[in-house]
Amino acid sequence: MLVFILFTIWALGLFVLFTDPRRTEIRWGSATAFVGGGGFLAGVIDEFILVHYADILAQHPGWLSVFSILSRGASFVCQVGLPYTFLMFAIHSSDTISKKVKRVIQYTALIPPLVMLMITPLYPVLDFNYWIMVAWVIPYFLAACTLLIILYRQEKDPLVKKNRFFTNILIIVPLFFVFTFIYVMRIQNDYDAWRYNSLVVGVQFIFIVAISLKYGFLGVRLRVEKRRLDSTLRAITSGAQIVNHTIKNEVGKISLYAERMQAYAQKTDQPQLQEDAAVLQQSSEHILNMVARIQDQLREVILQEDTVYPGQIVTQVANTLAPYTEKYRIEVVLELEDTEPLTCDPVQLREVLTNLGMNAIEAMRSGGRLAFQVFRSKKHLVIAVADTGSGISKENLPNVLDPFFSTKKTGHNFGLGLSYCYHVMQKHQGMLELTSEPGNGTTVFLLFPKKRIVHH
Repeated sequence: MLVFILFTIWALGLFVLFTDPRRTEIRWGSATAFVGGGGFLAGVIDEFILVHYADILAQHPGWLSVFSILSRGASFVCQVGLPYTFLMFAIHSSDTISKKVKRVIQYTALIPPLVMLMITPLYPVLDFNYWIMVAWVIPYFLAACTLLIILYRQEKDPLVKKNRFFTNILIIVPLFFVFTFIYVMRIQNDYDAWRYNSLVVGVQFIFIVAISLKYGFLGVRLRVEKRRLDSTLRAITSGAQIVNHTIKNEVGKISLYAERMQAYAQKTDQPQLQEDAAVLQQSSEHILNMVARIQDQLREVILQEDTVYPGQIVTQVANTLAPYTEKYRIEVVLELEDTEPLTCDPVQLREVLTNLGMNAIEAMRSGGRLAFQVFRSKKHLVIAVADTGSGISKENLPNVLDPFFSTKKTGHNFGLGLSYCYHVMQKHQGMLELTSEPGNGTTVFLLFPKKRIVHH
């Protein structure tokens, strides 16, 4: 069991490291997993290797000493290093702390672990003073937890915020029990409580797998949803092109014969037949207009990129929507941070924002508040469109990006607006995230990757 738990922790550490090894906080998060695994490494040596291979090691005293020293060293690194690496993970997760301050904290926080190294006998018996340990370990843990919670509450980027939420749940809660079993219980002279950490790690692993599959933690579900939407869009686009072509041909015939009927009715003085032919003609034109609109919304998006300031695009869209927002007494709020230029297709971006703005206005026919935001996060340049409208039900929310899905019953909407917006963002290597609550409005986030930001 200890061997399985050890490899589970280290495998998780490697997995976290490979998500983005260039980021400092990712490296510290991985280090926390590896250092935490040191305690289980000591358990594997003491309760597996030294027990099962006792006869062989008795014949090789040198190897027995090596494994004993390795066990004590692994246990020491775990107990002293775990609070330090966890604190460093929290510190380096913050963008508001300067690099200079982070460096000062990083070296200053090493003092208690170094003091423990100097005052703690390591061999033949590892003998900690757990009252001294608790005096600095608990403040380290509380400081790291507080900082991680503050970072979560202050985060505006929906993807980063979701990731911070699950990170906090999957790290803070297990480490609370781990710290309790390792440090607090040993003050009470209970030196076997650490064995419960196996259960803690097992439950943590199950939650990581479940959350990854259901909510997209670490990007697992996101890739599945992206492939599903992309394949759906491709299938519908190709199918709709064939259907539209057929409809155009057949409606064209109807329109032609309606013209003939109208001419004949006029020639033979049949006003009723003339009116019927006119209705057929109008219906044909209406169908052709609908087909043209569907074709436009399903067309392949070809980017014509330029370097623009996103705040300017948002301001232009807000001005374009002014007649509608004034008509329905909707307050428009612009929260535009000073950001660097963005490489994108300004025409497509303007069309996307107009789509989102019109959706918001349709949800606020009795008035409300329409807010446009532009801001930078750690990973993205974010444009957010938020309304205080009717919102979307939990049943409909998973389907809103599906082509031809619509909650509007006007007969003038094909349910292609959000699909088009999603498609444009995919072309920009970005993402579209949507949050909504019935009665409390909807917010759509356009997430452009950091590589599209033009640095001066």
